[in-house]
Amino acid sequence: MPLPINIQFSYSAKNLQAANMLHYKKNYPFRGRILLWFGILLIWTGVLFMMMKGINGHELSIYTFIAYGVLVIGIHFYIMNTLGKKLFKKHRNHVRSMDIEIAEDFIRLTADDKTAKVKWNEILKATMSENIVLLYTSKMSFYIFPKENFNKNEFAVFTTLVGGKVAIRN
Repeated sequence: MPLPINIQFSYSAKNLQAANMLHYKKNYPFRGRILLWFGILLIWTGVLFMMMKGINGHELSIYTFIAYGVLVIGIHFYIMNTLGKKLFKKHRNHVRSMDIEIAEDFIRLTADDKTAKVKWNEILKATMSENIVLLYTSKMSFYIFPKENFNKNEFAVFTTLVGGKVAIRN
């Protein structure tokens, strides 16, 4: 399929959630799970106290560690599973559909009457999954390209182009 590829993109809570999950999973595997690890550590501490001292007389401290561990793990899963939805809700008024042109030398993004042209050498890295591509222009800022916005085999052409132009983190 010849370039350029033209797509129209509108942010949704679903693709923001998928993008954030992919971002933390691939780029920050420990930092994205720090609450999970902390919760496991609290539960493990409670179990160790139970094994070392027995339950008699230490019920409050043992069950407190375990309860806080379960609570922290629950908070981790709540945050990770609602982050994209919260971002979408927070920025809903600022999110407009945009036209994107993907060419051999650049990507042009147009929303309303504003245009941004990003050259491939300005993109630091890419993170890909089978349904989404994230192109990073800084350490924490990225453009989202969901497969659902492409026609037929355009997504495969796009991922091949990204693979040739940008360092990929799979």
